Amino acid sequence: MPLLEERGHRAVAPDLPLDDPEAGFEDRIGPAIDALDGVAEPVVVVGHSVGSGYAALVAASRPVSLLVHLCPRLGPFEPPPGAPDTFRDGFPFPAGRPDGTTVWDRDVAVEAMYGRLSPENAGELAARLRPATSAPGEYPLAAHPDVPTALIYAVDDEIFQPEWERFMARELLGIDPIEIPGGHFPMAEDPEALADLLDRLTPSS
Repeated sequence: MPLLEERGHRAVAPDLPLDDPEAGFEDRIGPAIDALDGVAEPVVVVGHSVGSGYAALVAASRPVSLLVHLCPRLGPFEPPPGAPDTFRDGFPFPAGRPDGTTVWDRDVAVEAMYGRLSPENAGELAARLRPATSAPGEYPLAAHPDVPTALIYAVDDEIFQPEWERFMARELLGIDPIEIPGGHFPMAEDPEALADLLDRLTPSS
């Protein structure tokens, strides 16, 4: 966020109530909608990983100039027959708990997701992980919002197969994906490069 602000952008990153099993989709995107209230265009909404599905809901709820999916797993799409595998083989997703939430073991998270970062940064990110749960009810967006869209994927993503990301961009969204080096967390691994890329993608006001 500071790097984006150095490039002349106002950046906000509201926490969504993903740990509340009673919070529906409208509740979950509420903090993002509130954060954008009164913000003049161009508005760029960036959704990372599973957050791309929520970003799409935000973009469908208010005018935006660009929707960016970063290393995404989009909620409304199910892999069609013949599509590439979505996930890397053997990725250790956390198991569900009796209350319906999932939560990462910190050591597993460091090894599985943050291996490209310094031990200090990896430990800091792992310590910030919160319990999460799926929203009740069906995903409300039947089709991707009709807004300018970019999809950025990392060629060495620890979670998602790059073949799936390319398929999703071209076959499901009808756009050419943008490939970047590195893993699933470019905002931590190479924040300068990501800030430069988002700056270049942002439409002029």
